[in-house]
Amino acid sequence: MKEKQALLEFGLTESEAQTYLTIFKLGGATAAVIAKETGLQRTTVYPILKSLAKKGCVLVYFRKNKHYYYAQKPNKIANILEKKLEFFNSVIPLFKSIDKKQAHIFGLRFVETKEELKRFYADILADYKNKSYRVIGNAFEWESIDPEFFAYYRKSRGKLNIKTRLLLSVDSKNVNPTNKSLLRKYKYLPKKYKFKSTMNIFNEKILIISPELSSLAIVIAIPAMVDIFKSMFEIIWEAN
Repeated sequence: MKEKQALLEFGLTESEAQTYLTIFKLGGATAAVIAKETGLQRTTVYPILKSLAKKGCVLVYFRKNKHYYYAQKPNKIANILEKKLEFFNSVIPLFKSIDKKQAHIFGLRFVETKEELKRFYADILADYKNKSYRVIGNAFEWESIDPEFFAYYRKSRGKLNIKTRLLLSVDSKNVNPTNKSLLRKYKYLPKKYKFKSTMNIFNEKILIISPELSSLAIVIAIPAMVDIFKSMFEIIWEAN
């Protein structure tokens, strides 16, 4: 089968290729249905679906308390790979300029689905108790990704004594909460600065969420870049 061989050469495992083709033919289904059609155990199918989602081959939607999986179209996958390659090529000069001894701690990670993004923020809640981080962003665009989850996330963050300082676009005012228990300090940027992206600047990494990216978000764990953005944030914060 040419389709399966193409998927194997693309980098999928035998079981991933089989699962992708099954979902593609079904037009989308639950894990239970996919397991039945592939002949695999449901416990085996879940990690395969998770891996396919991370690779951008499968889209995950949550409806009526169930996860539904849909095959990403091949041309879309190709487009995602092209965008990732373009982005990676743009940072190659930076990698070349960094001490090779530190290269093993650097990395980029692409977040493809809402579920992955929510897991990322769940990890932040676990890792950042009694700590703080910085944000530059558009609260409206950020919250619109999943309003219910991010409302929960803000409250949980405050309860864990995670403090944040935020530089927000002016159009964030309509949704930006003022509750002091959330432990947030914020400033609004001048009206002329309009953007839809949001950047979370942590101690060791940066999360960039943008509707203009081919992926939902990008995690950058490159110390030199993290340090630059930390400094930029402080300069802007003090100037406002």
